[in-house]
Amino acid sequence: MRTRTKDAAADVRRPLSPGEDEAQALLGLTAEYMGAGRYADGVVVLQQLLARRPNDVGAMLACGICYRKLGLLDPAAHEFERAARTDPLSAAARYNLGRVYDLMGRLDDAVREHLAAIEIAPEDPEPYYRLGVAFARRNEYEESEKWYRRAIEADPACAKAHTNLGYVLDRIGRPAEAIVEFKRAIEIDPDNAVRHLNLGAMYGERGMLRDAIAEFRKAVELDRTSAEAHFNLGAALLGTGDVDDALRELELAVKFSADSAEAHFQLGVALSRKALFGRAVAEFQRVIVLAGETPEVCRHLGIALAALGRLDDAERFLRTAVRAEPEDHAAHYQLAVVVDEVIASGRWKIEGTRQHHGHLSTGDGPMGAEPVVCRRVAA
Repeated sequence: MRTRTKDAAADVRRPLSPGEDEAQALLGLTAEYMGAGRYADGVVVLQQLLARRPNDVGAMLACGICYRKLGLLDPAAHEFERAARTDPLSAAARYNLGRVYDLMGRLDDAVREHLAAIEIAPEDPEPYYRLGVAFARRNEYEESEKWYRRAIEADPACAKAHTNLGYVLDRIGRPAEAIVEFKRAIEIDPDNAVRHLNLGAMYGERGMLRDAIAEFRKAVELDRTSAEAHFNLGAALLGTGDVDDALRELELAVKFSADSAEAHFQLGVALSRKALFGRAVAEFQRVIVLAGETPEVCRHLGIALAALGRLDDAERFLRTAVRAEPEDHAAHYQLAVVVDEVIASGRWKIEGTRQHHGHLSTGDGPMGAEPVVCRRVAA
């Protein structure tokens, strides 16, 4: 069986149809491969074309895009640099070069190239948008805001610019304006699950859980395999006390993102609230494998172990939580309850110890309540 790259090489060697231009035929073949996601095959064809026409800027750009899609950033940058040298007035060359530099973490170089693209083609919103991304990566949110607004001026229907502008406005403490931008992005692009996730996360962070749930449900409807959508919906439902529905959504979040420590943690909390402590322990232990012994997970694991009667293990994790976070009053309280239980069981023989007479919290009461965790995702 031949590999795809061998198929591509064979396609390059095929006879031309009468009157067919060789370069146009190869570019057409490249477009076919790129449209099918066959970027490695596209590179094979484009390198053949560039060997015959070394100054073909269009072929350099297409080759660079194929490399970028393959995650091969160094050769992608090489092709875009060649294109920019060959045609210094190619806005596409400068824009694509800036985009690759951004992915490589060369943010100053990315900014320089996007500014050059704007000088050549000031009507194009993409370089403005990418400047917003570059400055946001540098945590320069006011500067990022400026460029996202310039992108929107160039194209008021640029939904991703509205979404990212909402993000930076939230980061600089202007949440009401951020919500306006997220809503505008949804008006433009209502069938994009990410837009609804971001608006829902804004609502969730402000305790507007009913509004958050509505947005997260829409995101799930649009993308039923989105771990982020199921996670956020589950977390918000858990915040309203709808544990059964939260459990279902969080199980789906773990199904679609098995290595998400946050999803396993929230699932463990939901299982604890249903008094399914054996399963909760397994989820919290999975969190420790993925993210280590954080004070929060140690506290919850300690509570679940205590509920199963595994008091020695419970005490160990609760003490870990208290040592790591001395101001965690909930962990101190739960540790005192467990110590009382150990003493009452007769395993500790300490004269004059005062009984605490507390009760273990499973997460429903004020000592065990957790904040709703909602997450945004990239536009």
